[in-house]
Amino acid sequence: MIDERAKRRPEFDERNSVWITLADGARWAFPKPWLEVHASFREGRAVSSNPVLTYGPEIDELVDALGACRDNAALLIGAASLGAFLLRHHYDLSDEDLDRLFAVRVGDPSSWGWAEAVIDVATGAGGSRSFRGGSD
Repeated sequence: MIDERAKRRPEFDERNSVWITLADGARWAFPKPWLEVHASFREGRAVSSNPVLTYGPEIDELVDALGACRDNAALLIGAASLGAFLLRHHYDLSDEDLDRLFAVRVGDPSSWGWAEAVIDVATGAGGSRSFRGGSD
């Protein structure tokens, strides 16, 4: 088992984190997205604003790509990539460490819980994706 506390980076911020239980059974802190407010323009004039939860363009693209996943294998790769990127903000983790944190058990729908939680944190949504019915 990986020692979560020993892997924390000096800039670790527990107050701005969401705790998720990963495949190793331990709880890990994921950074929360921040809120950006974008102005919408018409003819060079700001006419409205639009709030957006984000981690920045790298993560926003990955979150968007998850919406295009058509099978569980692609969803697993996408959710694990997203989770690893976010965890490395808080922790000094090797690839071998990450191998132990992001896994699902075939035939056990409850083992997808970490993936659903990671995507929910990244999108600011709850229950936004079904993991239990196959390719949904």
